[in-house]
Amino acid sequence: MSGSCFDAASFDARRARPGTGRARRGFVLITTCAMVLLVLLPAIGLAIDAGMIYMVQGVLSAASDAASLAGARALARGTDDTAQRANAESTAGTYFRANFPAGYFGTTNLQVTNVAATDSTYMRSITTTASVDLPFIFMRALGKDHITLSTTAKATRRDVNIMIVMDRSTSLTTSGSCAPLKAAAVSFVEKFAESRDNVGLLTFATSSRVDVHLTTTFKAPVEATLNSVICSGGTSSAQALWQSYQELSGVAQTGALNVIVFFTDGRPTAVTESFPYKANCTVHAAKLGVLTPGYSTTTGLVTNTIYGLYNQVATAQPMATDLTVIADNAGCAFRNDQTKVTSDVSYAPLTDIWGNSLTATAYRSVTTSGAGLSITVGQNVENFSSNAADHAALRIRRGDPDPLNGNRTLPGVTIFSIGLGAVDDVLLRRIANDPSLTPNPVAAGNPGRYVYAADATQLNLAFTQVASEMLRLAR
Repeated sequence: MSGSCFDAASFDARRARPGTGRARRGFVLITTCAMVLLVLLPAIGLAIDAGMIYMVQGVLSAASDAASLAGARALARGTDDTAQRANAESTAGTYFRANFPAGYFGTTNLQVTNVAATDSTYMRSITTTASVDLPFIFMRALGKDHITLSTTAKATRRDVNIMIVMDRSTSLTTSGSCAPLKAAAVSFVEKFAESRDNVGLLTFATSSRVDVHLTTTFKAPVEATLNSVICSGGTSSAQALWQSYQELSGVAQTGALNVIVFFTDGRPTAVTESFPYKANCTVHAAKLGVLTPGYSTTTGLVTNTIYGLYNQVATAQPMATDLTVIADNAGCAFRNDQTKVTSDVSYAPLTDIWGNSLTATAYRSVTTSGAGLSITVGQNVENFSSNAADHAALRIRRGDPDPLNGNRTLPGVTIFSIGLGAVDDVLLRRIANDPSLTPNPVAAGNPGRYVYAADATQLNLAFTQVASEMLRLAR
């Protein structure tokens, strides 16, 4: 076709030119291979090697963390600081190797050091430092043989001052829980470090006693006393709590972790006060003693029998009795018949001798009588005894001054409460400032924890849970 832009002969000639398509396909293949070799394979290799670095570094760090934490816990083992630090370092090494065995993922040249040290007066630490060489798989092609990974973990343990405040009332004997309680408490004591931690023991029922003052050589005296405890009497909780605070504030180590571990198997049923006598007593001045109502051994309910004033200071364990009538009782009816105390005493004052109010927190409703509170009904005595314990715990957590000891104070005390059987759960949560109680009308100071044991078989677990929580706070 004359003048056409399409020349069929020329097109056929170009199409038939040999090698043109093959050259184009060869160029694409060469370019693709070059990209795979120079870009894609190095990128895949880098991703694999980087993934291995990330994984091994994570395991190395986790092993170091586990080692230092286990080492900090082991600072409680041993009779002196040197032995405790050696135990900590050995334990840390064992835990590290268990979590990062030699040759893990082809690693080499594993180096681990564990160093326990005293950082300050009340603080000790253990530091785990580890390094390892991780060989590369793909990065070798770029001349990189391996990478050295390293990590450091430090766990600090604060020394602990612990007052064990243990109920030894009659109900523990009745329920068969006295022996399991003593065994659980002994096991609890073993978890803390002599020469560094201070541990003391106060047992209470109708009366109370600091059986072992806070000491760093506590295991033998505390455990011996616990094993000799006889469970008998009422439940003078407010007195026991405040006396334990007096012990801690007397040591006055604000840099340590100061703790009260409060155990009870019942509701508070006693208060220690200066009770005003009626005219039938020979001496009319107020007399100091413990007032407590009766309890039914079959139902656990408060009876309306009020038993008459007892000595608030217990004798040493093992004690013959927890019900020693006060000596200042000339002419009083309860001198010969303890159930006649209401004919000799006018009322219960609004504040106990330790400064704890029987009404301030208003946890339980109470009936008044004259200038104080009625003591004619057992339930009223239990109610204001509960209020006194509630207020004692609040004052302790606030770090209130102690009026009987030069107004000395100790801020930052933490209370842990353990309840067994038929206890007042809400009161024990209030005493501990347990976060599970919301709202908490008496929330103040450090939060503690309340642990409940339904029966004696759960006591050891309950004490272990409290010990774990304390050691967590100490780290």
